[in-house]
Amino acid sequence: MKVTLEKDYRKYYTLEDLDRAKAVIAAEKEDEMSAKDWAVYAVGEALRNKVDSLWEILKAEATTAKNCRAWNRYGDDSADMDVYIRFLAETTEGFIRGGAYLSDIWGTGATEYKQHMYIRTAEWNDD
Repeated sequence: MKVTLEKDYRKYYTLEDLDRAKAVIAAEKEDEMSAKDWAVYAVGEALRNKVDSLWEILKAEATTAKNCRAWNRYGDDSADMDVYIRFLAETTEGFIRGGAYLSDIWGTGATEYKQHMYIRTAEWNDD
């Protein structure tokens, strides 16, 4: 999967963080799933227990991000570095813009992580 450094990373990362981010980017190059593929799982979590369902992922991107809940998930020295998936999707009821950490998405079906996601919805107006 293609992962890029988060925007304005120089404001948030130390030199050690930058090395960890580059290691995560290198590790994710071997991931055969794309950001859109992972976004499908995240949208499913966001719409859990709702009548709404996914129609299409319109846009998705993966960037590095720090996440205190993801200690060494990408290797022994990755510390709190993670991948953040941002997405825009069309659903049967409207649109959803959101984001989720990849380490949370990995647990889809086993653990709920909706409370850790950014979710913004816009419903169709049939008027």
